[in-house]
Amino acid sequence: MIMSRINKVLNKRLRKFYFQRQVLKNKNRERIAKKQGAKNGIGVFSGSSILKNDPNELEVNPLGFTKLGLVLDESEVDNIVKALSTFKCFDGYRPELGSFSSNLIPKETQVANYRREDIVSIKEVMDIANDPKILSFVQKFLYGKPTISNVNAWWSVGGRRSAQHAQLFHRDVDDYKFIKFFIYLTDVGINNGPHVYVETSAYDDNFKKIRRFTDDEIVNFYGKDKINHVIGKKGEAYFVNTYGIHKGLLPKEGKRLILQIQYSINEVGVETYKPIEIENDNGYDKYINRLLIK
Repeated sequence: MIMSRINKVLNKRLRKFYFQRQVLKNKNRERIAKKQGAKNGIGVFSGSSILKNDPNELEVNPLGFTKLGLVLDESEVDNIVKALSTFKCFDGYRPELGSFSSNLIPKETQVANYRREDIVSIKEVMDIANDPKILSFVQKFLYGKPTISNVNAWWSVGGRRSAQHAQLFHRDVDDYKFIKFFIYLTDVGINNGPHVYVETSAYDDNFKKIRRFTDDEIVNFYGKDKINHVIGKKGEAYFVNTYGIHKGLLPKEGKRLILQIQYSINEVGVETYKPIEIENDNGYDKYINRLLIK
């Protein structure tokens, strides 16, 4: 009986997830997002913030991303990197490699991920995820109180032969509307695997088939001038609408570490959430954090 109920819930989540992926027209996705977002109500967020910007003045510009500048100083970045270094990484595409340290990444691995539950246990990360100015901006973007639907951090490794998976152009289609907050945790130059974003592609109805796209396909359609390589110093942050076409450039040298926090209207139906208990939640909003924290 219990397993039957669990399967019904899971099947319902998956049906909703895959249904929204079939809604292709931007105007239809936006219409549904407004309706669903409004059902989540509005939160009031206050307190200190890492952002200098007024959330009422922030916009995800028509290009599809917003640069926020330096939001963490060197010591704050180092604290997060040090905390992450106590955890093992994994290769999501090669589970047979098991767990490994970030300084012993297997030669087959392109991207070394940290586990979500480990990242959520880092207080500095969750304080950022619940930053009042960030939540205020995201709430405006999503038409209602947001859900933190993912927290990720990963190393992109240089010296590999060819780009794979998310290092090829693609769209994320995780919900009717969602947004990601990125912070570089290492300096990222053109050779270190910067985030690459196709300007304005979040708002058009081209390349809607869910697959990886070649560089030639994207450049030939949009033109080189629309391909933005987001280079920056460690501690710099960005809001990115990754429904737009993007990729992580294969690093030519070194390693790139990035922190990503995803906000959406709904949970992501294909994710398996394992909320953890944390010692000090700083009064985080329970609804916003329900997928990550008990």
